Amino acid sequence: MAEEVSDWKPICVASTQGNNSPRSLGPNAGRPGHGYSGYSPSNYFKGAQWSPDGTTLMTDSADHHIRTFILPPDLLDERASPHELSSYSTFPSAEPTYATAIYPYYSLQDPSTTLFLSSVRDHPIKLTSALAPTTMATYSLIHPTTEAFIAPHTIIYPSMLGGTHFLTGSDSLICLFDISRPGNDGPVSWMPTIPSKRKQIVGGGIGMKGIVSAMAVNPVGDGILAAGTFTRQVGLYDSNGSGQLLGTFSVAKTEANREIGGRGVTQLLWSPCGRYLYVSERKSDGVLVYDIRVTGQLLGWLRGRKAFTNQRMNMDVVPSGDGDFHEIWAGATDGFMRVWRNPTHTAGGKDPDWEWKVHNDSVTSTVLHPMGTVAATCSGQRHYPDDASDDKNSSSSTVEIDNTLKVWSMPFLGTQSDG
Repeated sequence: MAEEVSDWKPICVASTQGNNSPRSLGPNAGRPGHGYSGYSPSNYFKGAQWSPDGTTLMTDSADHHIRTFILPPDLLDERASPHELSSYSTFPSAEPTYATAIYPYYSLQDPSTTLFLSSVRDHPIKLTSALAPTTMATYSLIHPTTEAFIAPHTIIYPSMLGGTHFLTGSDSLICLFDISRPGNDGPVSWMPTIPSKRKQIVGGGIGMKGIVSAMAVNPVGDGILAAGTFTRQVGLYDSNGSGQLLGTFSVAKTEANREIGGRGVTQLLWSPCGRYLYVSERKSDGVLVYDIRVTGQLLGWLRGRKAFTNQRMNMDVVPSGDGDFHEIWAGATDGFMRVWRNPTHTAGGKDPDWEWKVHNDSVTSTVLHPMGTVAATCSGQRHYPDDASDDKNSSSSTVEIDNTLKVWSMPFLGTQSDG
């Protein structure tokens, strides 16, 4: 660990686990008069994300409920114990939520902007108010042959399109929707990621076959869209995903694959300068770093993440000073959050620079507040009663269940950089 940051510790300023007592998401969480109650070891947090204005956290849980948490205005004031978080609104569903995306101009001061998109199996895409369980609009993505609803595995708002359009990724398909055209009209453009799903060699093998599981738009330049698949491929498209294919490459069969593994792309992140692309996979011990100036060139990899799981475990890119200095923050199955400083400055494998124990279970999301100096983490995984009972007879290990959402103060952010 880096000596200069050895004394810097994140401070928990809010948590769904109040009064140091074990709690988890209960069946009544979010209803009036109910906060977090009961014990539900299977109801873990699957992920969390900040609203663009930093006032609200949105989570998805194993009980198929999306919840919003509005943070108190005195979040960073000194107090004896962390704030106890309770959900503001709850959005139940009979089916799992595949993907969500918060409106890029979300502002708590203007309720008309507090919106988010979500995709659920066998249903149209929904645009919903984050403050009340009210559906504002629906968008149909229907298979042209079977007429069945297609549920996207990833949804994003390209920042350069001003919130007027959104992109969806599904099986060998990327679609662009106009937010002002709800109903049964469908997307304004369909872009198959491979010319033929039957024969991959059609079109000279250009493209990628499989479920588009992650997307990210370059924050600078011409808005290049990176799209990754569960089949371990990445494609690059110009014009915020509505333009032509620039190239594809596979993240399998690399030097890094032998060391950190991987079973399918679950998240893509761009560096602040837009030159490098970070690729996170399920069943992987690290993060891949690609130089996009040379399409498909593996620059290095971040090892020691400890994320050998099929769960999506979201990471984040965190600015750390002037220029393009930045860090990668990522959670792990052992409850630690690990940090790699300036990951593009090292070729080959790079170990984490420091780590903190933030949960007693798998850390499923690590996300920085849009304004910096505050981060959120959430935790949990599927536990089985037999595992716990077997563990009671074992003296070598313990099964810890931690289904919590936490907010951390990071006062040291932006104070370090490598010269």
